[in-house]
Amino acid sequence: MLSKLIQIAIVFPALVLTACSNTEPLQTSTGAPVAAAAVPITDQTVIAETVGRATIGSDPLAWANPSTGSAGVIEQVRPGTNNPNGCRDFVTSKQSPEGVTRFNGVACPSDGSWKINGSSGLH
Repeated sequence: MLSKLIQIAIVFPALVLTACSNTEPLQTSTGAPVAAAAVPITDQTVIAETVGRATIGSDPLAWANPSTGSAGVIEQVRPGTNNPNGCRDFVTSKQSPEGVTRFNGVACPSDGSWKINGSSGLH
């Protein structure tokens, strides 16, 4: 009886290990390669596009940029006072890992999108 238990104790783990081994080559996907990560969108771009979609004098508008983790509220959108071509003055807050700041800026239409004019301190 003891010899049978010893045989089982020796043979059983070997059977388990044999069942877990795979002698076939590892199969890999032949799908298309993964595309490179898209260029992150800047806070300036998100804010400019939000200002461009806003109605002059609209209520505060929230914006968020998942690429940078920043977010804020555009508090004011007014017609641009010193800029032609439909530009808009705005005031926004920006909350980022660096802290909370506030900016005044000017967004103008440019080639089918909106851009912030000048150096607003936004990245």
